[in-house]
Amino acid sequence: MENLMYNDVGMMVVREDHCCDHFEPNDDALVPMRECWCCKWSGFRSEKEGGPSDGYSVCNYIGNAKEAVNR
Repeated sequence: MENLMYNDVGMMVVREDHCCDHFEPNDDALVPMRECWCCKWSGFRSEKEGGPSDGYSVCNYIGNAKEAVNR
């Protein structure tokens, strides 16, 4: 993802197929592929994040937050 996008609270917006250096498999993933969809930091499965929207979600890893990335 070359042009990084962030939501209104500064968390990185990601697509299902994105993957970063902070990838950690989700314990519930049947096939832990190196994609955000299967990462424990993604909000694709989170109801509090509003769930999937057009293939985009929020990365909940603090190291990918706008403030951390722009240091």
